[in-house]
Amino acid sequence: MQTVTPFLWIQHPVDEAANFYAGLFDDGQIVSGPNVGDDMSSATVRMSGQTIHLFNAGTQRALTEAFSLMVTCSTQAEIDRLWDALCDGGTPSMCGWVTDRFGVTWQVVPDSLQEWLSDPARGGEVAKVMLQMQKLEIADLRAALSG
Repeated sequence: MQTVTPFLWIQHPVDEAANFYAGLFDDGQIVSGPNVGDDMSSATVRMSGQTIHLFNAGTQRALTEAFSLMVTCSTQAEIDRLWDALCDGGTPSMCGWVTDRFGVTWQVVPDSLQEWLSDPARGGEVAKVMLQMQKLEIADLRAALSG
C-alpha cells in the first residue's frame, strides 16, 4: 500500500522541531529519529494520525506559505492553545494562518469552516469576517453565518 508523507526540509534543528510537533497533540509521537549527523539530520513525527518527515541538510531549500498543514479544531480552546503555541517565536498571518518558529506554515481552523464557507446564503459573509481575523474566532464566524 502506498502512503503519502509530507517531507519538510527545515532550516532549524530537527530534534527541537520533532519534540515541539510531537508535543502539540495528545497523540503526537516521534516515530523515528531524530537522527543527527554532521551534514544532515532527520526525524519522523506522527500527529493526529498524520505522519511528517523532517529533514535538515543546510539552507539550500526553504519552505514557503504555498504549502501548509491544516489543523481542524472542534473548540475555541483547541484553536487558542494551538495558535498560541505556534505563534510563540512564529509569525501570525490572516485567516488562521501562522508560520511557526521552524518555518512551517499552519492553518488553525474550526472543523466546520469549509461547510460555513460553502453556505450559499451566508458563506460570503463568513469569508468577509474571516478575512479580518488572524486567529479565527468560532463565535464571530458563527455570528456571520447566522446573520
